[in-house]
Amino acid sequence: MNKVFERYTLLLIGMLALFGVSVQFIISINRAIAEDNSVGEIVINMLAYFTILTNTFAAVVLIIVGLLPNSRMGKVFARPKVFGCVVTSMLWVGVGFHILLSDYWSPDGMEAVTNYLNHYIVPSTLLIIWLVFPPKTQIPKRTPILWEIYPVIYGIYIILRGELIDKYPYPFFDINVIGYPKALLNGLVILLVILGIGYFVRATVNLSSRLQR
Repeated sequence: MNKVFERYTLLLIGMLALFGVSVQFIISINRAIAEDNSVGEIVINMLAYFTILTNTFAAVVLIIVGLLPNSRMGKVFARPKVFGCVVTSMLWVGVGFHILLSDYWSPDGMEAVTNYLNHYIVPSTLLIIWLVFPPKTQIPKRTPILWEIYPVIYGIYIILRGELIDKYPYPFFDINVIGYPKALLNGLVILLVILGIGYFVRATVNLSSRLQR
């Protein structure tokens, strides 16, 4: 019964993440059409945001684990090294937005709903469900360092993308405005914060796992 509840809860959270991303894309594309802007350019811009990419990542992992837990991909995505990366990255989506961007972005209407879903509801419920159904084995000390691979790849992607099209998704990464040294320093600080979140996730999940034995 617990396994069924866990699967359907993960599926629900995954669908919420997918819904939030999809509606945000629809809103942005419709706005581009109304303003006679390039739809392709809007899509390219959307794919630069950590929130969009990470919610999409979470949606894929959660839906596959929820629907196909015994499949090869389901088993891979359910591993703590993968699932923990999703949880950690999604927590940074919420924390990072609240601290760095919430004063700059205050949407209304349906866009406010998707904003709340992507930045607050999905990250918090994902952590809760992982604490309620923690991995059966303890997470090794070095695992949170492996969870840094995803944000590092994202950082490299943003730099290369910026060099190609001269656009950056966030003001704290905008090399045109703040320069390379400041942007790289900001990136390093963010990586350290994400690492701290990873060790927080590891500690709480390991504790939850012990309490449920």
